[in-house]
Amino acid sequence: MSQRLLVTSALPYANGPIHLGHLVEYVQTDVYVRFRRACGDEVAYVCAADSHGTPIEVNAAKVGMTPKAFVEKYRAEQHADFRAFGVEFSTYYTTDSDENRRWAYRVYDALKAKGLIYKKSVEQLYCETDRRFLPDRFVKGTCPKCGTPDQYGDVCEHCGTTYDPRELKDPYCAICRSAPVVRASDHAYVNLRKPDVNAVIHDWVNAEGHLEPAVREQVKGWLSDLQDWCITRDAPYFGFPVTDPEFPGKFLYVWVDAPIGYLSSAEHFFAAEAPEGERLAPAEFERRYLAVDAPARLEHFIGKDILRFHAVFWPAMLWATGLKRPDRMPVHGHLTVNGEKMSKSRGTFVTGRTYLESGLDPELLRYFYAANLGSGVSDLDLSLDEFRNRINADLANNVANLASRVAALLQRLPGGVTAALDPEIAAATREAVKGARAAYQALETRDVVRLVSQAASVCNRRVQETKPWEDPAGDAERSVLYTTGKALVGLARVLAPILPQFSARLAAAYGRPELPAWTADLDPFDGAPVQVVEKPPQIARVDAKQVQKLIVPAPEAAPAKVSRAQSPAETATRASAKAAPPPVPGVIQYDDFAKVELRVGLVKAAEKVEKADKLLKLSVDVGEPEPRTIVAGIAQAYPEPQALVGRRIVVVANLAPRPLRGITSHGMLLAAGEAPDLQVVTVGEGIAPGTRVK
Repeated sequence: MSQRLLVTSALPYANGPIHLGHLVEYVQTDVYVRFRRACGDEVAYVCAADSHGTPIEVNAAKVGMTPKAFVEKYRAEQHADFRAFGVEFSTYYTTDSDENRRWAYRVYDALKAKGLIYKKSVEQLYCETDRRFLPDRFVKGTCPKCGTPDQYGDVCEHCGTTYDPRELKDPYCAICRSAPVVRASDHAYVNLRKPDVNAVIHDWVNAEGHLEPAVREQVKGWLSDLQDWCITRDAPYFGFPVTDPEFPGKFLYVWVDAPIGYLSSAEHFFAAEAPEGERLAPAEFERRYLAVDAPARLEHFIGKDILRFHAVFWPAMLWATGLKRPDRMPVHGHLTVNGEKMSKSRGTFVTGRTYLESGLDPELLRYFYAANLGSGVSDLDLSLDEFRNRINADLANNVANLASRVAALLQRLPGGVTAALDPEIAAATREAVKGARAAYQALETRDVVRLVSQAASVCNRRVQETKPWEDPAGDAERSVLYTTGKALVGLARVLAPILPQFSARLAAAYGRPELPAWTADLDPFDGAPVQVVEKPPQIARVDAKQVQKLIVPAPEAAPAKVSRAQSPAETATRASAKAAPPPVPGVIQYDDFAKVELRVGLVKAAEKVEKADKLLKLSVDVGEPEPRTIVAGIAQAYPEPQALVGRRIVVVANLAPRPLRGITSHGMLLAAGEAPDLQVVTVGEGIAPGTRVK
């Protein structure tokens, strides 16, 4: 039975171009939406440019543009890049809209009517030069814990400590570099500790199906120390002014109207952009999609960095307004490139436009992401070597080459071809079609890719075994060619949400201009003849030079001059660094050691790797929502892998992922000695998984 869904991705900030980290979420969501539509479901996929906030107001002024014009420039660029990567929104709107203004005031009024809004005086850093209160990211200074200079006002990127901006040493305004002062200002707060709203948040978080279990546990940790939420900001600010006379001159915080943008963008789509016969008046849209008893499902795809806003504040806002809470909130991890955080200086901060200009097919990135994404929040690493190897092995060699070889042989047989089914190929393909349907629903696209790869490998093996190029008309040979031809159309159906263009061309080449609907009982082997009508699509092998084009290191900046705004501590630090003697050869500095992140890991499972005498596959809890897979060459020292289960080991947690025997290893464990006398380094029982080893 078909369903009606309203699906959203987080709203990209209209302050710059999209990058490959953004695309993880939008590709994941687009793949899911295409799958649901293939199954006959009615899906609206809405998104918008997140258009408000201090950074937009400040950066627009820097380039001499109005905030509205600045936002529209990036909104249009972002939308064009999304389309280039096959991400098809029903609408790509803006939060700076009349619809969003109306919705934002409605939600504010609902929160106040529930008695949840109160006034609180707050001390903040104020820049007397720029005449503005400074948000966390507009204050910089020296970390109060580790002493690292030039850290933002909310968290130290060196040691990870979070703090109040007033705790920074030698703080300065990130706009003009002058020293700020402390001033008090009244703001509107939402009381999330009141029993009625507190119960609503807890009930939503604890309900099955809304959050993955590991994510739920993380949110429950926040709920144990729930803090009230400040929802206003001081002028100057680009956003919606608060109309409540109790808060004159204040603006709604961007994180109030950003998630509301899901609702307003969907309303706009159905009222103005949907096909003529499917348009809905706002009241009817709300009844069908947003009412507490609405039959449609509401699903939000987000990244782990914005989980608190969506899993704590957002359900409270919806409840106060009398609307349904999300039915599902999938959460994904971050993207690293070659095992490192995206960095402009190292050239690993890769924009979508840089990828497109490299000449690489955008669908290849969709495939790589899908091959590495599951339902959990583990970070995804874009290892350029792994990217190249997977595309070449899985797509170019296994699927595309198979399609071309079999098409050439089928064309030697006149007319449409029918034959008895090859049982091995039929079984593997049916397993792929059935298993992929469940995997897509569970957001386990890596399982979809694995099933397709396995089925294609069976086809390739059977072609090699029967050698149909010697006699394509023979019974066994004809059977393999016919079954493989049908299988390829079935696999095109399975791959279509990930590779829409490639799959459509593959099916068309084998005489299916329209892919079949993905019903629950879909069987690719419907008995109809196979006929090749055009050349199947090719996947060109990717070479190392192509992927290396993605890495464009930023030019080395000239030494910064010491300005009057720099503190004496900063000046002394720079002078000290300049006068430091050269390092002794072979001796590393502390900063070199600090790059290695050692953490305690609890071994949850251990098993041998097939056809690899020296390798064990471990599942290790390192304090993250999901255990990591680590492949280690310790099998000779531990012939009974179960002996490792329950041990607390030491793991190199920030090592770039590495494929070993078809398994991606996400880390390395420490061991001493040589096999068979090697021993894994362990720590005491009282040390929690994830604890940093220093």
